[in-house]
Amino acid sequence: MSVESLKFPVKTRNDRWLDKAVFPWWPNFTVEQLLIALIIILTLVTRFYDLGARTMAHDEINHVVPAYTIENYVYDPVTHGPFQFHALALSYFLFGDSDFSARVPAALFGIGVVIFTLFAWRRYLGRVGSLCAATLFMISPYILFYSRYTRNEIFIVFWGLVMLWLFLRYMEDGQSKWLYWLTFITAMHYADKATSYIFTAEASIFLALLFIYEALHRNWKPANAKNRFLIAVVVTLALIVVTLGVYVLGKTPAPMQTGVIPPEAGGAVYLINSKLPLIASAGVTGIAAIAAIVFLVQGLGWQQIRSSRTFDLIALPLILILPLLAALPLTLLGFDATDYSQAGIIRSGITFTLLAALSVLLGMLWNPKKFLRCAAIFWGIFIVFYTTFFSHGEGFFKGIVGALGYWMQQQTVERGTQPLYYYALVQIPMYEYLPALGTVIAFIIGLSQKLFFAKVNEPFNHVEFVPAESEVPEMAAEDDQNPVSDKESEIALPAEAQFDSEELQLAEELLHEETEQEEPVRPGGIRRFFTEPPLDESRAERLPTLALLLFWSVMSLLAFSFAGERMPWLTTHITMPMILAAGWALGYLIEKVDWQEVREKQGWLVLLLSGVFFIAFGSLLGSLLGTEPPFQGKEIVQLQATSDFLLALVGTIGAGAGLFALLKNWGGANFWKAALLAFFGLLSLQTARTAYRAAYINYDNAMELLVYAHSTRDMKDTVEQIETISKRLYGDKTIKVAYDNNVRYPYWWYMRDYPNKVDFDQNVTKSLQDSPVIVVGSSNFSKIEPVVRDEYYRYDYKRMWWPNESLYRDWSLASVLGDLKDPAKRSAIWQLWFNRDYTQYAAAFNNPSLTLATWSPSDTARMYIKKDIAAMIWEYGVSPEPEAPRVDPYAGNTVSLEPLSVINYAGETPFNAPRDIATAADGSLFVADSRNHRIVHLDSQGLFLNAFGGYGNVMDGDIPGGLMNEPWGVAVGPDGNVYVADTWNHRIQVFTPDGQFLRMWSVFEVNGLPDGFWGPRGIAVDQTGRVFVTDTGKQRVVVFDANGTYLTQFGGLGLEAGNLDEPVGIEISPDGKIYIADTWNYRVQVFEPDPTGLQFRSARLWEVDAWSSDSLDNKPFLALDNDGNVYITDPDRGRVIGFDSEGTFKVLWGGFDNSYPMGVISGIATTADGKVWVSDSTSNTLLLFQPPE
Repeated sequence: MSVESLKFPVKTRNDRWLDKAVFPWWPNFTVEQLLIALIIILTLVTRFYDLGARTMAHDEINHVVPAYTIENYVYDPVTHGPFQFHALALSYFLFGDSDFSARVPAALFGIGVVIFTLFAWRRYLGRVGSLCAATLFMISPYILFYSRYTRNEIFIVFWGLVMLWLFLRYMEDGQSKWLYWLTFITAMHYADKATSYIFTAEASIFLALLFIYEALHRNWKPANAKNRFLIAVVVTLALIVVTLGVYVLGKTPAPMQTGVIPPEAGGAVYLINSKLPLIASAGVTGIAAIAAIVFLVQGLGWQQIRSSRTFDLIALPLILILPLLAALPLTLLGFDATDYSQAGIIRSGITFTLLAALSVLLGMLWNPKKFLRCAAIFWGIFIVFYTTFFSHGEGFFKGIVGALGYWMQQQTVERGTQPLYYYALVQIPMYEYLPALGTVIAFIIGLSQKLFFAKVNEPFNHVEFVPAESEVPEMAAEDDQNPVSDKESEIALPAEAQFDSEELQLAEELLHEETEQEEPVRPGGIRRFFTEPPLDESRAERLPTLALLLFWSVMSLLAFSFAGERMPWLTTHITMPMILAAGWALGYLIEKVDWQEVREKQGWLVLLLSGVFFIAFGSLLGSLLGTEPPFQGKEIVQLQATSDFLLALVGTIGAGAGLFALLKNWGGANFWKAALLAFFGLLSLQTARTAYRAAYINYDNAMELLVYAHSTRDMKDTVEQIETISKRLYGDKTIKVAYDNNVRYPYWWYMRDYPNKVDFDQNVTKSLQDSPVIVVGSSNFSKIEPVVRDEYYRYDYKRMWWPNESLYRDWSLASVLGDLKDPAKRSAIWQLWFNRDYTQYAAAFNNPSLTLATWSPSDTARMYIKKDIAAMIWEYGVSPEPEAPRVDPYAGNTVSLEPLSVINYAGETPFNAPRDIATAADGSLFVADSRNHRIVHLDSQGLFLNAFGGYGNVMDGDIPGGLMNEPWGVAVGPDGNVYVADTWNHRIQVFTPDGQFLRMWSVFEVNGLPDGFWGPRGIAVDQTGRVFVTDTGKQRVVVFDANGTYLTQFGGLGLEAGNLDEPVGIEISPDGKIYIADTWNYRVQVFEPDPTGLQFRSARLWEVDAWSSDSLDNKPFLALDNDGNVYITDPDRGRVIGFDSEGTFKVLWGGFDNSYPMGVISGIATTADGKVWVSDSTSNTLLLFQPPE
């Protein structure tokens, strides 16, 4: 410690106005204290005002619910680290569980960010700079919004803010306590979110560059070691680039070869498919890095290196987190780091143990005493949080590999598939333009004034770099172990600092203690590498404050733009360093302005006229560039435009003339600094307005881009209505409420204390009629209708919405310039940015889905209230207008049937999701046993004859015929051969009845061009041997001869007769008509060929009250009996519906009213005597029914 640390920060000529008394009668209450008080009060108000009003968003639910039952919480990397869950549980304990209390931790940390900036960062930003930075944090749209949002982001901002400060603080005086605090902050970050790995990487890069810069200015013995070190560093950097390139190529899909159709699901082919090149490249990079370290040690000596505070800051975090990098080697070796099976845990444990041993070795080499203390802090915090205070030990094993392992897996997932420019050109210009501008100005100032490194406590005073000989004690010769040199004991008192006698006496005592340190004894041999390094708490003369903030701003932008998902909330981490840099720049400008000149030369009038000038000039540009330029005609609108232009022109000229007269005697530099500050002031008002609108006006809708998947206000309204109904009926929350998987977010949270809630996922059953209130999302609308019928009132709501990404997708320089040249689009963009008014934008860009009523993308929900319950609770006895009762078109002949036969096994293997069924001429059955990847042959009684097939996936490489990947369709030709739609291998295969492979085809030529299937599901063979395939993914039917030669196709996506949408089942009548289950058009369509047999037209169609779900299992098949009747399956409702050949309804069985419950009914076939076989892919059975006459 030195005298210089007794008072800080050093006061400058232009910040002493902060020390003036606000009131003459209260001399101790200064302007600075007033500003600090105002900032803190406004921060408290903005963070806590109406905190619980907003509906819990989708991402908030993942945190608030597990914290509600913290005793059952086990760490899961999908929902990030455990710290937030514990913080939320504490908030629930103190304040009760509510939307408000769930956001209290975020609000407190948001306040902490501002307060820490005010009091801690004033050391490095200056008093004015810290006030500016704190104000920017207070009004930042992103920092404000996520200080009121239950995610980890504001915690990460706080950890990062403190971490950067601790870097500078330790560089300044080298006291050990700062390393211990840095360890605490690092541990909390690693207990919070995997962004900690990105922060550590950014810090390591900056500190490594700084260390190399410092090392190159020291004495090297031998001198040629420096050259070898430089060469090794350059080679290492080049190899890092190569390794990153190999990694990127390993994640880049390879171009598809002509004629090869990718699967809808499964593996993918990349430019580099082997991990060996990445492992080899990483290995060579490691060798080059080790060589650089060896040359460094040779040239400077181990003690010299350990004397560097920068080296301490590099070594400590990397050594501590080394065991947490276990996922990296596991992934490189081809293992799944998130495999929590017994074998996976053993693998992870062994890898962790080896890395932990290496961490201990390196830590003891670095600094034994500090390492052990820091390790105790870090791992103590890690274990406590990841085991939920020692109650769930498995959390520790998940924690050591889960965060990094999951993050590495997510590198192949672009959640939201945001463009690369998402932050730089979308989020920052929309919200954080003020910190971005301040960062640019900070760079310009730093470059022009050489302030990237500045004097300690004087951030705007440059200090030259001192060569190694006079900067640090000579330590290249390891025999000289004296930690304090004469040079270090000298004290330079700043001219502005004044010290009293007591302070000077204390300083002398401290210096006396430092100079009396005993010379350490130097151990011999290898032990010298494990000694304590020399203690050096001398005060640094300069710090890389601005260099650190600018580097962190740029690297954060790059890191979060390239590292995996690009989501709005990550903008907070880019904003944090930019605000600090902007605060530094504003502090510089304010302190460097000659305010005496400003006052003497009527600065207040200049400011007023500047505001008038900017407003008038803006209106002038708006008139010229708007949709109605001046002097275009004599219509009222045109004359008004001309009038507005002339008024703006007069205002601009008048204000400009006044400014010219007032400023002619001003110094140019002083004017531009003041003008820049005035411009910042205007932007600050717009930023505050932007933040206010996002946090308090548009917080529950999709007008803002700083939210992603967001629940609407409607959902909170439904919850309040349910609570009202329950309390009126029962006096508490014991009402039975049923909800599905769609509205689980946010109902998982809001129904937490409803004891009779029913989360039925997507399993709609008749038992739901016991619930007075049912809430479902859009994917289950069709399923719920048979349950509610006409017994419930229905209310429609918006459930969730997402940002309209058409606003910023597919930008190119040409498209952007074209938009800016169009007056209507230019005006629309301005209105969107300035007012969040989408009206002009919707018209100019022909996008009608930009009002809250029509917003897309969004999703809907419905709440059903039982009519007898509703009649009991509506105010004043008035009930809502009921809908017309729904008419069940099949109610007239719905029967309940018991199966004649139930078959679960085919041989010794149970069925697994059986699909299509085909009947051979001898009455035997062929069944597509899809998830067993085989075809099963049964006799007419259902007895097992044989099976053939086996799993094979074309995405794993060439596979022989006979292997399959979820076959859905099967048919028998007139020659007895079996035709199979090998769905996810996108091909057709042909077998003999006993399972001998004959031939297959997947690629065929259409009009001279190669073509292929996409998920073919249905297949049929006519009496001439022609093969008809429903190419479901391409909305068509493709026709081949028996050998696979392409003949023709028909269908195509559409609603008109002849078009198809998701065709699946297909059958051919004896007279050659083709019956098709036209699934998503909700109809059966019948085609007939022309005389050539190559053209097909839609002969008739009929709609069916079925197939309205878009689930993956809702793929219906159909069958024809000998009387021409048509039977279709209704998979999701578990029904079979019969029609005659003209589409007249005949019979229905299954569904909720059937005595024998059926699941997802998929395949269907008829027998010669009129019986019907169906496949149930839920219960994995074949069922035989006898339809009624």
